[in-house]
Amino acid sequence: MRIGRLAGATLALFLLAGGTALAKRVTVVPGDQPITAEIPGSWKVSEIKRGIQAKTADDEVYIWFESYRPAQLQTLIGEHNTYFEEQGVTITGEARAKEVEFPTYMLKVSEYPATYEKKPTVLRYISVVPKSGDLRHLLVSYWASPEGDKEYDGETNKIINSLAASYDAR
Repeated sequence: MRIGRLAGATLALFLLAGGTALAKRVTVVPGDQPITAEIPGSWKVSEIKRGIQAKTADDEVYIWFESYRPAQLQTLIGEHNTYFEEQGVTITGEARAKEVEFPTYMLKVSEYPATYEKKPTVLRYISVVPKSGDLRHLLVSYWASPEGDKEYDGETNKIINSLAASYDAR
């Protein structure tokens, strides 16, 4: 019996110590039925003007979740353009865009060819527009080095899948 308690306590301690690897749920769209995303525990999460910023510990991948009203979209895009210009990111061509319709929302993914410090960089926007006109929209912005994009692909996919599950549960 005593060994069982000791093993249980050791397991609990192990789980607590490894807690940094566990995902943390963050609210990315507030409201009566908030939209959430599961962010890996090793990522740094901080609040920003319209939502949440998540980035890898090595700064190779940044994801911003920004909740907005339709009338704020152009302001938001302008802020992004200014930010990326200040960071030295240059968009080198037209976006490749794809739209997908879901029962309760529209999804638009736009990938921009871009460079950072004269090397290719990954710049992607995911726009989530609820079909109900009274709900807030969400812009998910993704910026990564090509190496970070590959290295963290699995974690990024889990984040996006958790976001989709939250929308689907509405």
